[in-house]
Amino acid sequence: MRRAGLAGLGLVAGLWLLAVVALAGLWSGRGAPEPGVEATSSGRLLRPPSQAAQKTFRALLTLPGQPLEGPGESGQEPPPPPVPADPPRGVAEPPVRGGIFWSRALEAQVPPGFSAEEAASWLRAAREARVVSLERGGCGRSSNRLARLSDGSRACVRYGINAEQIQGEALSYHLAGLLGIQERLPPLALARVEARGGQWAPVRDELRGSPWADGAVVSLARWVDNLTDVVAPAPWRAEAGAAATSGPRRLQPLSAGELRGLSQAQLVELVQWSDLIVFDYVTANFDRLVSNLFSLQWDPRVMQRATSNLHRAPNGGLVFLDNEAGLVHGYRLLAMWDKYNEPLLRSVCVFREATAQRVRELHRARNAAAQLLHLYRTREPLAGVLGFLSEQQAQLLQDRVDFVHKHILHCKAKAASL
Repeated sequence: MRRAGLAGLGLVAGLWLLAVVALAGLWSGRGAPEPGVEATSSGRLLRPPSQAAQKTFRALLTLPGQPLEGPGESGQEPPPPPVPADPPRGVAEPPVRGGIFWSRALEAQVPPGFSAEEAASWLRAAREARVVSLERGGCGRSSNRLARLSDGSRACVRYGINAEQIQGEALSYHLAGLLGIQERLPPLALARVEARGGQWAPVRDELRGSPWADGAVVSLARWVDNLTDVVAPAPWRAEAGAAATSGPRRLQPLSAGELRGLSQAQLVELVQWSDLIVFDYVTANFDRLVSNLFSLQWDPRVMQRATSNLHRAPNGGLVFLDNEAGLVHGYRLLAMWDKYNEPLLRSVCVFREATAQRVRELHRARNAAAQLLHLYRTREPLAGVLGFLSEQQAQLLQDRVDFVHKHILHCKAKAASL
């Protein structure tokens, strides 16, 4: 019996000891599962897949380019970095990125111009349509005419003082294609004036009374209704007069730091102006803003007036009209006009990235004239009639592309140093 009693006491003591241990475990570990283990509502503990892998993936998303943290001295993984919050709604994106490129959001707000499909459709129709009437006025020089075509559309027919002006306008149109800004120019085609030809037969009598020579090549540019004048934005409203020998002075720089306080509409217009300045420099076109700058010497308020050969379409987009002073004619008069064109280019240090990319590609390929010739011959049936640039002019085109590229690099270096 003594042995049985002792055995009973031992059993009770063992049960009591087990109960104490269980209570201690519950008391110290209640509600605190081991790291990486999640308690479900049913009380089950679920361990997720490798927490280390989760942390590494999150770090790659939130901290690119930074070294990943390893386990600390305690052997435990540090907590994952917080996920950055989305920017508050209503906060505007800065208008310039990388110091010299217009933001994509801002470029997306530029009103569309003439799409490639729209231009191709109009050009096909214009080449096949007959000219049913020719009217004076509305298209520049007195020798030009406003033509009504049999398909119902209208076109400005320009008859150059000499062939190089028509050639320059056609080449400028296709160069705009190489630069990626052709949508800002009305679709343009060449046509040969032939009183006995099918296209011009309905206006045979009107041709007899015009200064046009039979067989002359003219340009047909799509007519755009309801265009309005455009005054140069503030960065190019030079306040001081400029002598013809010294060039324009006090042009305000168009750079990221000069854009504070401008409205969205003003910024959208400046995006288009930056393309215009590049285009006019490459083509050496003096018959637009340059002519206004030249006129400052006798008209100090000329920059407050409409800019030559630049208009605004009803949707707000800029339209680069009448580019016959570009390339051929402009290159012949470089000595007179580059003192204005070059300061204008230097006044711009913010660009569309796509335009800068096209300039860079033309610079690296070293064949701007060859690319232009290929495009011209491919898309203009009368390209061979007017001819192309001379070797000297072709080299000038490349030189001016190279100069724009160098200037963009200068702007980029300047922005990086700020």
